[in-house]
Amino acid sequence: MNFIKIGVSLLTVSILSASPAQNAYVQKCASCHGVNGDMKAMGTSKAIKEMSVEEIEKALINYASGERKAMPFVQNLKKDFVNKHSNEELHELATYIHDLNM
Repeated sequence: MNFIKIGVSLLTVSILSASPAQNAYVQKCASCHGVNGDMKAMGTSKAIKEMSVEEIEKALINYASGERKAMPFVQNLKKDFVNKHSNEELHELATYIHDLNM
């Protein structure tokens, strides 16, 4: 029982000490793109860790606007994310993703 409490405490501390960009990536992106950004989402996209910061930002915005086609749930997810975050936050997320491969 104490081991469970310790594990939960450690998980809570690691989440709280993570940057907002890291938290956003883990919560919104990693399930499709992989922990290191090396997975092809839905088996079709290129690995995002191979993209520049500018390419990542542009892709997020273009998916959200519908300029870049995606499955409706993917487009809605990205649209919701873009609408809830500032350009600075999007840039920080793109930088975090880009830095995954360093």
